[in-house]
Amino acid sequence: MKNEFRFNISLQILNHLGRNLYRNFITVLGEAISNSWDADATNVWVEIDREQNTMSILDDGVGMSEEDFQDKFLKIGYSKRKGHYKTTQKGRPFIGRKGIGKLALLSCAKNITILSQTKGGELVGGVINNDELEQAIQDDLSSTEYSLGIPSDEIRSSSAKELKEQGTLIIFDHLNDGIHNRTEYISKLVALHFRFALIDRKFSIYINGDLVSVDCLSDLANATEFIWETQGFSDPFLDSCNFIKERSTLKAPERLPFRGFIASVQMPRYLKIRGLSEERVSIDLFVNGRLREKDFFRSISSARVTTNYLYGQIHIDSLDDGGSIDRFTSSREGVIGDDPCVREYLK
Repeated sequence: MKNEFRFNISLQILNHLGRNLYRNFITVLGEAISNSWDADATNVWVEIDREQNTMSILDDGVGMSEEDFQDKFLKIGYSKRKGHYKTTQKGRPFIGRKGIGKLALLSCAKNITILSQTKGGELVGGVINNDELEQAIQDDLSSTEYSLGIPSDEIRSSSAKELKEQGTLIIFDHLNDGIHNRTEYISKLVALHFRFALIDRKFSIYINGDLVSVDCLSDLANATEFIWETQGFSDPFLDSCNFIKERSTLKAPERLPFRGFIASVQMPRYLKIRGLSEERVSIDLFVNGRLREKDFFRSISSARVTTNYLYGQIHIDSLDDGGSIDRFTSSREGVIGDDPCVREYLK
């Protein structure tokens, strides 16, 4: 294993970009899942230990070579779409765009260990100790003067068994804000926020061994009364809503295509996710299977009372068509509100 891997960016710029930009646990988890999606993984296994405050994320994607790890993963700002590639080898639309999202992974815990292996290749990786990285930034060291740590023989040995032929493993030790929710509630959040299976039904996410599925949202499904959906939209969640009074078609204009659904519940309190007091479902914007903005309709003043009873998913993949226009905020958790295309859709 190569002894010295380094960030391909000034450490001061790394700090100024916002190592603490991503504070939300689900955002960190989502960034890792998105990376697995872009790596053409079929399965993602998330293991969470609340008592030890640790989390590991393993996938069976294509993995990284030594060059990939140094020149792509550790290059903040590296775009997976370099060379005008819009899709992975499997034909999935790339989620990653600017290579900044990995800051969510690299700064959310005291220690982050990354290990990866391509098919037939050697195990590569390193350890980021954020206390040491912070000291290196304060000492104004350059990236050539700061090297990632070397994973222990024990971790490398156990990781090689987990990775088997290929894939990537990320281990988070001592997460900054801890893990406050039980795994069943985290599964609900993942089921709400990541709908990659609508594009590729062979993509599966497991949390502590349990498959994340629409069954995680049974409370919401049972409270749903009315559904409006675009023609041809297929989502197993809608089929699990067993007590609906009416199911109607939601028509998308030809010049502004979208797909998805809007649904209503009898009382606003049913939009609260049981066990997650701070989490309320809303009408959310998805792009290429990933949540891009919660409560997409919040800027429509005339809709405020109505949306107390509504939730849903508006999928507009054309907002990220691989072109030069980037319509997402630097946090990657929202769309730029004054973008003409976004405004037209809201109108």
